[in-house]
Amino acid sequence: MIYIMNFSEWIDKWNDKLNSFASEYMDSPWVGMVLFLGLFAFGCWAISSLTKR
Repeated sequence: MIYIMNFSEWIDKWNDKLNSFASEYMDSPWVGMVLFLGLFAFGCWAISSLTKR
C-alpha cells in the first residue's frame, strides 16, 4: 500500500513539472507546429520501417 502512495506522489510531482513546462513553451503556435511535424515524420518513418518485409 505504501508503494501505491509513493507512486501517486511521484506522478503528482511529474504532473506539476510537466504542466509548468507546457505553460512556458506551448503558448507559441510554432512549438505546436514543430511538435506536429516531428510526430508526423516519426510516424511516417515508423510505418515505413515496420511494414518492410
